[in-house]
Amino acid sequence: MQAEDVEFATEWSDRALKLMADHGIPPCPDNYSVWFRYASGRLPELNKEIDERIENNEPVDLDTTASLQKRYFAEDKLTDVTLNTGNKLNTEVDQILKIIEETVGNSTALGTTVREASEGLTSQSSASDVRKAVEAIVSASRKMEERSTELEEHLQATKKELNELQQNLEKAHSEARTDGLTGVNNRKAFDEALAREIAAAQQGGAPLCLAIGDIDHFKKFNDTFGHRTGDQVLRLVASCLKSGVMAGHFVARYGGEEFAVIMPATEVLSAETIANKVRETVQARELVKRSTGESLGRVTMSMGIALLQPGETGASLIERADACLYEAKHAGRNRVITELHAADSLQAQAS
Repeated sequence: MQAEDVEFATEWSDRALKLMADHGIPPCPDNYSVWFRYASGRLPELNKEIDERIENNEPVDLDTTASLQKRYFAEDKLTDVTLNTGNKLNTEVDQILKIIEETVGNSTALGTTVREASEGLTSQSSASDVRKAVEAIVSASRKMEERSTELEEHLQATKKELNELQQNLEKAHSEARTDGLTGVNNRKAFDEALAREIAAAQQGGAPLCLAIGDIDHFKKFNDTFGHRTGDQVLRLVASCLKSGVMAGHFVARYGGEEFAVIMPATEVLSAETIANKVRETVQARELVKRSTGESLGRVTMSMGIALLQPGETGASLIERADACLYEAKHAGRNRVITELHAADSLQAQAS
């Protein structure tokens, strides 16, 4: 929590507990963590989903709480894994430095032993004197060899540990940028990727298209068949997008029932062809209720596509793609509208 939020913590806590009491939510830690964030207003998507469940008289039970935590608190998990990794690394480094220090100390001790043995020997020394000097040197050498072997073994073990920690970090990083429901990239990952791809396109002069799609009449579908079936629809659309776009394209859940596809090195006509194939694939899939085998009909989606202009920002590109999506909705839904179509439409209206 940031310093400026500290003074509001008590207010958020009180509000969270009151909301839980008002809605009959058991005051267990998992429930409290969700409702505290709801009270803070820091996660608009979380608040929107809870509000919809309340409006539709749907329960916010422990199963729902677990789902919400998985989908919206991925960053917390990433932070925890990062902190744990940092602590483990610090421990490993401390142990390595300790062994190295002791090994160097043994090396110094060996040098001292050799020097003392050498100084103690003269041409008058007996065989017994020479034997004692050699035994002292051998003993010191063995101690140093033992510490060197221990250091090597520990370094090998540390290497293995570091590889595992790296894998855990990469997994947590991936999960923090993945939408928990659909398995595609989330909004945070989309924002990062869009900034990265725009910079690359502006530098290299390659075309870049952005497609934003929206499931038609999704709220009505949710109200009719329930949120679980609505979740099934979202997963279906995400799957069609992932399998329908080209390699190098970036699919993300933009928010709610909206999805976005970043299309590097893709011209408008090619982007339109790809989007239409995805749209047709979605429309061709008939939804069936698993528990009863009842047909739920078909789902359609509308999409808008914009081409990046020289010097343009991500916000402007999103706004233009969103405007094309609006045109697709306005024109009857279940279609793809690009800026080329939008320009033709405006020209026709003017004439």
